[in-house]
Amino acid sequence: MGAAATPERQAFSPAALDYFSEIAFGSEYGSNAPVIRRWTQDVRIAVHGDPSQADLTTLCDVTADLNRLIGTVEVSVVGSKQNVDLYFVPEKRFSEIASGVVPNNLGFFWTWWDATGSITKAQILISTTDVTQEERNHLIREELTQSLGLMRDSTRYEDSLFYQGWTETQEYSGLDEQLIAMLYLPEVVPGMTVEEALAVIPRG
Repeated sequence: MGAAATPERQAFSPAALDYFSEIAFGSEYGSNAPVIRRWTQDVRIAVHGDPSQADLTTLCDVTADLNRLIGTVEVSVVGSKQNVDLYFVPEKRFSEIASGVVPNNLGFFWTWWDATGSITKAQILISTTDVTQEERNHLIREELTQSLGLMRDSTRYEDSLFYQGWTETQEYSGLDEQLIAMLYLPEVVPGMTVEEALAVIPRG
């Protein structure tokens, strides 16, 4: 199990720290305690269903972006021994695959974690119906990124992947990249509260 090279040490902006406090604690659905939840093992994604070639290209691009930003775990697409199952299926089939699906969502993720808050497994569903390829590209990036532990949405930044309104954002914003890097710092560990995490994250 190899980890990617550790990114150059960086200090994070006050705006990014504030945004991190909003996005990285708790989740959009359910009543989960507001603590850090993140992977502590490599993320191994198996693809199911009927992805287009553009879907697979986007998935490759997103994993490359994540590995550029994360130094503590590696994200990859695998043929077996996965801990993430990524499905490309019609939205009407979502409830056949995953429990707790919220109706009328064209993309959906669900994560499981252990008693420490380490994420151990995830399911991601991307609709192949009623959605353009550009929208699917956005959903692949959004759902995979949120399944890493950045589970909440916000109405603050329209260019952010975590914007609550419907967008077709194709890339991470500068703030998004800081949040991903922050969550996977070695000193930011599962189970931390907001105060505990902010105390160890280097500030710019």
